[in-house]
Amino acid sequence: MAHETFGYVAKRLLIGVIVLLGVYTLVFVLCFMMPGDPVRASMGLHADPVAMELQRDLFGLNDPRYVQYFRYASNFIRGDWGMSFRYDQQPVLDLILQRLPRTAYLGLWSIIFCVTISIPLGIVAAFRQNTAADNAAVLVSQIGVSLPNFWFGLMLMVVFAVLAGWVDPVPQITDDVLWSFPGFFTSLKDYSLAIITLGTGMMASITKLLREEILEVSRQDYITLLRAKGLPERSVQMKHALRNALIPVITIIGMQVLLLISGAVLTETVFGINGLGRLYVDSVMQRDWFVIMGSTMLITIGVVLINIIVDLIYMIIDPRVKLR
Repeated sequence: MAHETFGYVAKRLLIGVIVLLGVYTLVFVLCFMMPGDPVRASMGLHADPVAMELQRDLFGLNDPRYVQYFRYASNFIRGDWGMSFRYDQQPVLDLILQRLPRTAYLGLWSIIFCVTISIPLGIVAAFRQNTAADNAAVLVSQIGVSLPNFWFGLMLMVVFAVLAGWVDPVPQITDDVLWSFPGFFTSLKDYSLAIITLGTGMMASITKLLREEILEVSRQDYITLLRAKGLPERSVQMKHALRNALIPVITIIGMQVLLLISGAVLTETVFGINGLGRLYVDSVMQRDWFVIMGSTMLITIGVVLINIIVDLIYMIIDPRVKLR
């Protein structure tokens, strides 16, 4: 079993390297196809042409495209992700690592918020079908899916920050406090509105999916046979129906983790959080090519790793799933 798992992970990592190469090539081409000059965007419309030319030489933009392609790939592997045009030639990797803790904190608590609410809510809705609890869960999931992310965040801010004054509109916690042992939990109040905003849509989708999957599994012949044999209903529901229904839900949770980046763009903008999502949008607007490529490659690495982890969790939940 261990040998099979190791071989599977090694094969998936090899495929991941190919995916990274393809994504890097695509992003590199698209960056140079973007309209506008990153040097002019960073130095202004009235910058000295001589200074702009020196800046292009500094960043290697005057070299042939194929030279830039292989040079950046080689530097990326060594941990040199280039320098930012917009942020005073700051190393891209340092810039990303500065912003990542805030997005990671927001994303981690959003997932915890989502899972702790959606799983029990979906179970109750499915096992108590057509009751008041089921109707309430369905209503919550429908509302959660329908709410625009940015609008919901603004409404939470108006009600709980502006009118009630319970929390600050913009989180004021510094990164060193954010990831310290007491700060990880005490900072939750400052980030609570952003966490609810980012996690609500994901929570609603998973609740709806889990309910439908449990109901689908409950109609299978083997579930009927287990009931006919006299197994307690609780054992049939929790041990057999729920376990099999969780497999597609895990897929959705894995994909939602990746979608947190796109959701974080709006959430971080609404709540003034200087995270990775906001950095990505600002970099696109300013033609900051190296930040765009570095952020995209980091997200792609996350996609590869999460897909491998999800497949391994499949095997743990359902031993019938083979790693091929």
